[in-house]
Amino acid sequence: MASYSRIVVGTDGSDEATDAVSVAGVVAAGLGAPVTVVTAWKPSVSVPGGREQPWADLTAEGADVDLTALGVTTIEKVPVKGSAFDALVDAAAQTERPLIVVGAAGLGHTSSRFWGSTSNELSHHSPVDVLFVRKPVAAVQTIALATDGSDTSVRAVRAGYDLAAALGARPILVTVGGDTAAAEETLNAVESRLGVTGSLERLALVGDPADVLAAAEFDVVVIGNRGMAGFARVLGSTANTITHRATSNLLLVNTSPAAE
Repeated sequence: MASYSRIVVGTDGSDEATDAVSVAGVVAAGLGAPVTVVTAWKPSVSVPGGREQPWADLTAEGADVDLTALGVTTIEKVPVKGSAFDALVDAAAQTERPLIVVGAAGLGHTSSRFWGSTSNELSHHSPVDVLFVRKPVAAVQTIALATDGSDTSVRAVRAGYDLAAALGARPILVTVGGDTAAAEETLNAVESRLGVTGSLERLALVGDPADVLAAAEFDVVVIGNRGMAGFARVLGSTANTITHRATSNLLLVNTSPAAE
């Protein structure tokens, strides 16, 4: 399967959003994909002269300059009055294989910030894949493909592998088990299902999957979104914990059958 055909990045001009624009540009330039820049605002009567159309236009123009400098050649700017979540999802819906990119502000702690709350909403309800940016990278060189051997995690691994292949990055198949033997068994099973040509770098780790993967240091860590909504979210899940605590940039792949 081909990787993403369009990158949709949300920005409010903050430092976190600027990092998201930077990573979106790196990915888009590597894929040769166009970028849609979304700026959304909700006018507040309590803040005269607050965020309105001129602010959105100026913020989008700044992102345009940054993206162009990174080698992106096709950029669309979409200023929207209303919900940032809706604006991003609507923009993504215009393309068959979109990737939403946003800063991770608000995922690691309770936050009332506009884009922070949007990141949180996307983590639980986005119908498409989302890349949450925690740190800028000059190039995507390492992509960790996290798996527990489940069907949904294999779907996420395939999406991450396709992205790595398209970017010329180094894919690393990663699992965390109760012991090394169990972890290696999972890796063997998943690698055989992938059917990739040549050898695939592997990493068998031991410990609590959520703790180990949240602390993992790669340019991008890829996981599936199983457990990000419904009762699993309320009760806690590995995906939910990793999404909110990850230290690396995190690609959350929508692994529902409807997303295929």
